[in-house]
Amino acid sequence: MGHPLISVGVPAWRGAAFVAETLESILRQREVRLRLFISVDGADAATERVCRSFVADPRVRLQVQPERIGWVRNTAAVLAEAMEARADYACIQPHDDLLAEDYLAALMEMAERSPAAAVVFSDIEAFGTESMVICQSSVTGSPLGRQIALLLDHYNAVAFRGLTRVSALGCVPPMSGNSHDDFAADTLWMSRLAVAGELIRVPRVLYRKRYHPDNTHGSWCAWPIERKIAAWTQHCLDMLAEALKVGHDPTCRRLIWEAARARLLHLATPAGPYQADFAAITSEQRRRMLSAFETAAARRPDIGVPGPTPNDFMGRLAAAVLRKLKH
Repeated sequence: MGHPLISVGVPAWRGAAFVAETLESILRQREVRLRLFISVDGADAATERVCRSFVADPRVRLQVQPERIGWVRNTAAVLAEAMEARADYACIQPHDDLLAEDYLAALMEMAERSPAAAVVFSDIEAFGTESMVICQSSVTGSPLGRQIALLLDHYNAVAFRGLTRVSALGCVPPMSGNSHDDFAADTLWMSRLAVAGELIRVPRVLYRKRYHPDNTHGSWCAWPIERKIAAWTQHCLDMLAEALKVGHDPTCRRLIWEAARARLLHLATPAGPYQADFAAITSEQRRRMLSAFETAAARRPDIGVPGPTPNDFMGRLAAAVLRKLKH
C-alpha cells in the first residue's frame, strides 16, 4: 500500500519575490506522496508567471482566480481542492514560507500514529525582519477541554500551517473571514478544527516563516486602538460561537462563556497581539468592550445568552476558572 496522499495548497498573491523558493521547498519533500495546488488570487501576472514555470512537474496544478477573493477565501479554495482530489491530508502553505525537507514526512508519521488528531504541526522559526522560535502546545482531551484551552491559552495559529486530516475538513464549515480585514481568521479556523479532533505538536523546528513588511498580520498591529478593540471583540465572539458547539449543557456553556470573557479582557495567559494596547486602555473602554461583546452575543443566534445555572454554580465555576488561569 502506498503513502497517503498529501495535497499542499499554496494561496498566492503578490508573491513573485518569494514564491519560487517556497514551491521548491515543497517539491523537495522526502518520503511522501504529494500534489501541489497553487491558487493565484486574481490578476497577478508576476506571481502567475513564476508559478507557471513549475507546472511541467506532473505533481503541480495551477489555477488563477478570475477575480480577487482575498486570502481567506483563497485558502478555503485550496482546502476545498484537497477534498475534491480525495487526498488523505491537506497542508496550507503561504507563498512566502519555507519547509524543511522532512517536514511533511515527520508530520505524517505523527498523524498516522494519532488517529484522534485533526491537525499535526511543528514549531516555527521566524526569519527576515523577526528572529524567534514560535511554539504552540498540543490541544488534546475532550472537545470541551480543547475549546477552553484555545480560548484561554492560544492566539498564534501555529497549527494553521500544519497537516490537516481531510476527513476532519468534511466535519466542519469551510474557513471564513470577517469584516475586520479577516483579522485572526486562521486562529478561528484552528478552533473550528478542534471541534473535529486534537491539534498535535511535533516538537521540532521544521518550518520557517518569513517576516517582511507585506505580511498580512502586520497591518493589524498598525490600527488605531478603537479598531483594535472592535476587531478583537469580533474575534472573541466568533471563538465563543465555535466553542459553544461543544457546550451541551448549561454548566459547560457557562464555563465556555467565562473563558471567552477572560480571553476578551486578557485575564488569562496573554493571548493575542494587543496585550500592551489593552493594558493601557481606560476602565471605561474596558467596560464598553465587555458591554459590546455581551450585547452582540445576545443578538447572534449561534451564541445567545448564558442559560440558567444552579445557585451554587458561580462559586464552583469561579474556582474552576481560577485553577485554570493559574496553570
